[in-house]
Amino acid sequence: MKPAAAQRLRLLASAVSLLMLVALVAAGWFYLRLRASLPQLDGTAGIAGLGARVTVARDALGVPTIRGENRADLARALGWLHAQDRFFQMDLQRRRAAGELAELFGKAALPLDRSTRMHGFRALAQKIIPQLPASQRALLDAYAAGVNAGLAALGAKPFEYLVLRETPQPWRPEDSLLVNFAIWLDLQDDRGRYEHTLMTLRDQFGFESLAFFAPLITPADAALDGTTAPSPPPPDPRIIDLRRTPKTSALTTPAAAASMAGIFPGIPREAAADVGSNAFALAGAHTASGAGLLANDMHLALSVPNIWYRASLEYPSSAKATEGAPAHKITGVTLPGTPVIIAGSNGRVAWGFTDAYADTGDLVVIKTVPDSYSLYQAPSRNLPPEIEHRKETIRVKGGEPVSVEYLWTIWGPIVGTNDQHRALAYHWLAHDPAATNLALVEMEDGNDVAS
Repeated sequence: MKPAAAQRLRLLASAVSLLMLVALVAAGWFYLRLRASLPQLDGTAGIAGLGARVTVARDALGVPTIRGENRADLARALGWLHAQDRFFQMDLQRRRAAGELAELFGKAALPLDRSTRMHGFRALAQKIIPQLPASQRALLDAYAAGVNAGLAALGAKPFEYLVLRETPQPWRPEDSLLVNFAIWLDLQDDRGRYEHTLMTLRDQFGFESLAFFAPLITPADAALDGTTAPSPPPPDPRIIDLRRTPKTSALTTPAAAASMAGIFPGIPREAAADVGSNAFALAGAHTASGAGLLANDMHLALSVPNIWYRASLEYPSSAKATEGAPAHKITGVTLPGTPVIIAGSNGRVAWGFTDAYADTGDLVVIKTVPDSYSLYQAPSRNLPPEIEHRKETIRVKGGEPVSVEYLWTIWGPIVGTNDQHRALAYHWLAHDPAATNLALVEMEDGNDVAS
């Protein structure tokens, strides 16, 4: 081999060796950072604010049993565990509800943030916190302190933040309510799309057509109490005649048909994609053990990690409980980001949830005052109120902040227009402060169905 070629080969070998060394160092550094971010599984840890000693014992599957002297201490410890095991998941949930995902992911998340910010959930959560009972506020405060302590106790920030080159932000009590709002967004109609479709069907083809296309109950329904009803008759041919083109319908021209497609906001989807849940209960007379049975399957999207976090909580009975009441031992699933057992049992009663397809929203047609674009008619108002302009600023990673504005009425945000081009406000229970609380924690004191 010629000396020049040998020299080039030696240089190439040196460069490859250097690159391999750099790659090994980088891989080793990332491995060490990843390992440092793993949760603490044994030993002791100090959490400021605990009223007494709390112990955590994990079973073979890693499910913790938390034992303490009071519920607030257990909330603090649960927050610590949630942060150690699932902080990034919790962060995504609160950001999803607050419309703050673009701060982590940049412009790609901006459309979703724009849609979510309309609801103003962070401001609503801040409004709700002072209105909660003192006991519930204490749980949220203790839980938030535990989360921040658990995050700080990690040897390194969760690896997702290394990849995103971001720093995890502290947990606030209001963030637990935002996690609750994220479930609203997942399971409910946040813009009244179905309500809009029914409204358009009624306005275009009348109540007779509405009853036929969207019946409340039919012979095919299998109500547990046997309730049934005959199928509503189809609309009169004078309303919808499939044998000829209607002359009085809004679908008489291609342009009208195209506009009608925009009026009906619902989009076709696979039946298997419909959200829902199921549950059934059996009295002890129908079980082998003689104990009642609750079977509950909450149909939420599959994800890694699982949305639920299994745990058991053990603490003495409260002073309010009846004398001689057994100590609390609650086992079930928690939702990372919240201090409550969402579905579980205290050994005496059990509870769970199904997505009930309840009617949680209404669309309200906004009637503006003649010669005015901002004043509108409202009941029980001496003077017509003015449409409110709510401004939000969305911070975007790697870009300039984006300002957005939403129109609000006394009923809720304006989400679109009807077939007559009148503004529609969405009156949604999620916007009502009274609809959000931590009253579910009271199930832990239940001794029977009546209580």
